[in-house]
Amino acid sequence: MPRIPFKTEREYNGYLRVNSCGKQWLIDKNYLTLRKDGRIDYSFIYVLEGIGYCEIDNIKYKVPAGSLMLYFPKEEQNYGFIKDDNSIILWSHFSGTACDTLIECGFKTPTIVNVCDRKQFESAFIKMIAAFYKKNEYSEMLTAGYMAVLISLVAQSNLNNAKNNLKFSNEKLEKVLAEMLIHYNLPINIKKYAEYCNVGEDHFIRIFKAYTGLPPYNYQLQLRINHAIELLENTPMTISECAEEVGFGDAAYFSKIFKRFTGKSPSYYKGRKNNN
Repeated sequence: MPRIPFKTEREYNGYLRVNSCGKQWLIDKNYLTLRKDGRIDYSFIYVLEGIGYCEIDNIKYKVPAGSLMLYFPKEEQNYGFIKDDNSIILWSHFSGTACDTLIECGFKTPTIVNVCDRKQFESAFIKMIAAFYKKNEYSEMLTAGYMAVLISLVAQSNLNNAKNNLKFSNEKLEKVLAEMLIHYNLPINIKKYAEYCNVGEDHFIRIFKAYTGLPPYNYQLQLRINHAIELLENTPMTISECAEEVGFGDAAYFSKIFKRFTGKSPSYYKGRKNNN
């Protein structure tokens, strides 16, 4: 493809403009791109074949075929490709008000996007590159049109991935809840549950609270108090025995937590069902 004789980083106040784009075979050497201050435009780096590698917030990620690296303006770009992976990429740098779609659909960048409709996306990308280098009367309009399609497909992929991740998270969380119900009287293992859900501990606590309305520790306490009420009402256990049975080593602390959750002392429930 011909060399572009002008600086490719440009801002654009109109709807959409592709500043540069291309298809590249990364098979002759290792490639590393490090732009500490990023570019002034937006970037799509799409892995058509092979695998890419990028670093975001000091964490290294693999970028498989069918995924792209998305960079907003003025964000550090740190990515590369290894010769032996025989990677092929499609890339585009672009700007304009149409890019607001990427902000509005909730992207936090830099990020990696798994493209849902690869066939349509790759077809539009290749056609856009061809239109860009054709340089006829309508090539700029045609290039912008294909770029708009790519932005729309990436936004749609983000929506689909979010729905799939939510379904996946909910299924995992339901299994966590089932295990917590069985082992409600044992110490809670946040690290174990977070690893099972493939997230960090802080993130697990957030999604757990969003799903149940309570943080994991409070949820477990609620399970313990519910079981304690059952035991107090239906068994001859003393309050101390009940506290130990549901996982409290200290009866005084048990009574304090019990009252916080129910508004009543354990003695209020002791034998209440039989008395009624």
